[in-house]
Amino acid sequence: MKQTILREIEKAYAAAFPRQEWEGQTTGVEILIPKDEKFGDFSTNAAMILASKLKSNPRAIAEKIKTELEKSESFSSVAVAGPGFINMTIKPSMWIEKLGGILEQKDKFGKSDAGKGVKALVEFVSANPTGPLHIGHGRGAAVGDCLARILKMAGYDVSTEYYINDVGLQMENLGRSTLNRVKEIMGRAFDEPAYKGEYIKDIARSLIEAEGEDILDLPEDEALKKARKFTERMMIETIKKDLDDFRVSFDNWFSEETLHKNGDVTNTIERLIKEGHIYEKDGALWLKTESAGDEKDRVVKRADGRVTYLAADIAYHKNKLKRGFDLLIDIWGADHHGYIPRMKAMIAALGANPDRLVPRLVQMVNLKRGGKVVAMTTRGGVFTTLREIVDEVGVDATRYFFLMRSADSHLDFDVDLAKTEGDENPVYYIQYAHARCCNIFVNARTKEIKPLSFNDIDKSLLEQKDELRLIRKLLEFPDIIKSCALSYQPHPVAQYLSEVAAMFHYFYSHNRVVTDDIGLTQARLLLVESSMTVLKNGLTVLGVTAPKRM
Repeated sequence: MKQTILREIEKAYAAAFPRQEWEGQTTGVEILIPKDEKFGDFSTNAAMILASKLKSNPRAIAEKIKTELEKSESFSSVAVAGPGFINMTIKPSMWIEKLGGILEQKDKFGKSDAGKGVKALVEFVSANPTGPLHIGHGRGAAVGDCLARILKMAGYDVSTEYYINDVGLQMENLGRSTLNRVKEIMGRAFDEPAYKGEYIKDIARSLIEAEGEDILDLPEDEALKKARKFTERMMIETIKKDLDDFRVSFDNWFSEETLHKNGDVTNTIERLIKEGHIYEKDGALWLKTESAGDEKDRVVKRADGRVTYLAADIAYHKNKLKRGFDLLIDIWGADHHGYIPRMKAMIAALGANPDRLVPRLVQMVNLKRGGKVVAMTTRGGVFTTLREIVDEVGVDATRYFFLMRSADSHLDFDVDLAKTEGDENPVYYIQYAHARCCNIFVNARTKEIKPLSFNDIDKSLLEQKDELRLIRKLLEFPDIIKSCALSYQPHPVAQYLSEVAAMFHYFYSHNRVVTDDIGLTQARLLLVESSMTVLKNGLTVLGVTAPKRM
């Protein structure tokens, strides 16, 4: 709808200022929805943006554009406000005509070609395979998966990827932890493992079943190697299963180890040395990141010859660029905030525009039960896993709660609220709106009322205030999807659906749909169908089901 309004403004501008070009002069022009309905359906700052180009007073420009807009069949009123805002109210008939687009496009409503030709890679979760996914990982999974769905709806060519950190001391400690638990189970002397938690004991028991008790008779390094590989394989299988059950899948699982084995890490370091981006100091190799806004330059290879995590990350992102992705969208934990400038510097050092890297941070999740925050520590093995919370409150509630706030803000996950079957539970409230839509059609069928096509209804029957408010809200959906795609933020979709549900419930409680007036019933049934379509499409984007009965 905003694009329609923008085209109307462009036409009005061309008529008011025939000698002035519109193209190239409109950066910053916004089509806004006023918070207060008394200011109209839409507002624009176009006159103020164009003032410098036209070298004229913004209000004077606004008045001329207003005069032309008033000639359009689209507007019932146009007004100039403040320093030059143009407020526009759309004719009810135009709103109702646009409703036909929802009914025609059905599950495609909301799709666009905003990202056509742009190849995007969304890398998310990428948790170390050293333990089960916890609720923090779960939030990152929901955010990354939902963002990928949004980008696909907006026409981007999207791939998703999980980067497996299967190299380094952490993996050594993981294997040793399992081996120590094997020793404990078999009554041998053992050291306290680095990774605690019952899951390590479970893996140790499985290792004994697979390899037999003879594993402890092997040389220590050989036993450790077996324990490490076995534990890594089991952890990745567990992670994949947990994500699959959470409705999250990946196009590719990328192993960090492959970057070391095929020489990518070494080759990348050598290239950056030749190009002057890496220098030697105190026997170590340093990447120049301070000049790009980092706190200091960073080590990529230690004096003892071991490469750092950053070195592998450089090679990994070089690999992403080599695969032809235009956008590298990385979903990171909030503790990676300081990582952004050095990664931007890295992309620039690789000869690419650093803006191609789009990092998005996901803040921590606090789990609340009975109004109190549950204490957790990952290294101590005391944490709530994604599997546990999904088993307790369900996939739908878990995904929605993870997505209903901006990813970069802390989230208090209220378990009691998520389990509540009532209007106070936001996901239940939205799903109930969809189920209510479905039930209305069941009711209509029992009364043998057949819906008409959009062209056959009396559209004037949908011009009441409650109906028009709902129609306006439904037609915002494509703009919401496009805006979320351009800002790489999924949470506005969740918030928008809450608003749609609230408006639908209000409409339903104040207006009977199935009545003795067949014409009115058939018109309102199409409004209900449109509401059902938008709710289902939006819930699908969130990865949440749209139940027909509740």
